[in-house]
Amino acid sequence: MHFYSATFEDTIPHFNNLHLPHSNVLVYNLSSSIEITQNNTITTSEDPYRNLAEKLVYKYICLAIFVIGFIGNLLSVLVFSRPALRRRSCAIYFLALAITDIASLCSSFIDTVLPSFNNVSLTMKWTFICKLNPLLVYFTTDLSNFLLAVASIDRAVSIQCPVKSQYFCRARIAIYIILVMSIVFLLINGHLFWGFEIIDEQSSKFCLPSKAKYVYYNEPYSMTYDRFYAIFDSLDMLFAVVIPFIVMLICNIIILIRVITSRRSVTTTASNAGQSKEARKRHDKEKQLTVMLLGSAAAFLVFTLPTEINDTIRAFHPPDVPQTQGPAALVTAIFIAMGQLNHAIHFYIYTLTGRVFRNELIQLFTLSKYSFLRQKTVSSIRQANADQRLLSLSTKKTNPDDVDA
Repeated sequence: MHFYSATFEDTIPHFNNLHLPHSNVLVYNLSSSIEITQNNTITTSEDPYRNLAEKLVYKYICLAIFVIGFIGNLLSVLVFSRPALRRRSCAIYFLALAITDIASLCSSFIDTVLPSFNNVSLTMKWTFICKLNPLLVYFTTDLSNFLLAVASIDRAVSIQCPVKSQYFCRARIAIYIILVMSIVFLLINGHLFWGFEIIDEQSSKFCLPSKAKYVYYNEPYSMTYDRFYAIFDSLDMLFAVVIPFIVMLICNIIILIRVITSRRSVTTTASNAGQSKEARKRHDKEKQLTVMLLGSAAAFLVFTLPTEINDTIRAFHPPDVPQTQGPAALVTAIFIAMGQLNHAIHFYIYTLTGRVFRNELIQLFTLSKYSFLRQKTVSSIRQANADQRLLSLSTKKTNPDDVDA
């Protein structure tokens, strides 16, 4: 996940672009075909590929991803918050993942979609957003990937060691783990809020790592923040992508082997009918959560790996060759959309692969409908009672007059 301002390279052609980050899982990119002038307005390039990326990918495809992802993740939050699921540790991880993905999609909306419609870049207009948005991008991406990794560990422990899992695979433990990871990732990525700033270069503005701030000052070995950020960004790819993927791969292999063997064991050794039914029911729930997790892990691989390959290729690209012109600009935009899709598709994976998730989703809408009808009925009854009381009061007031008469 890299921060890259394409127009900075085009405006200052002798700048070594290897010191600038490139597109990754969720790119902090104000679209490859724009340039920000001093009045914060955006002018487009004549490059047809860059214009296509701006007018089609960023404006419409990324907007569609944001809409379906926001709605899907919001529904995931509602479903995993239901009592039937929120007692399970794996569901807590999925709940945190949905909330994290919402924040990630909002940061990408500010970065790619919004400038395409209003011709104004918020990240280059306000310093606070310039500092906050890259922090949000890195934090949500790191947390999202590691939530999938920890959920994989949770499922592997639950299936492989069902007795010991009672101490680890608990909702309260999952909440503690999520809080600890959130604090750790905020500390790791907190320097982004300090290091990013709006830079004025040749009548244009760019939100980039600072070249004036020093991480370490001791001539001649001083290190400016932009150099530190280039190193940090390279290491972050290994930390936030490769490590979670290896963890998910190992855990999912363990899960698959254990699920296959346990299924045979349940069907062949269960002698008591009641125990067999309970075992099958428990096994079915574990299997559904496992399949949901495997689907999310597969989506992580499909939508993240091509982006990482593109980043690796661009990292070794000759510095004197523009990387944001021609077909490369359109390819980069497609990878950006794929990275955003990774944060938008989990709800639909859950719906397709998990029957327990579908049942809870149906009950969510069913109960909402019944609650609405019940509330409407109660309101009607209360209104009728109020009308009856008013009628009785008016009758009591008129009775004394009738008696006097």
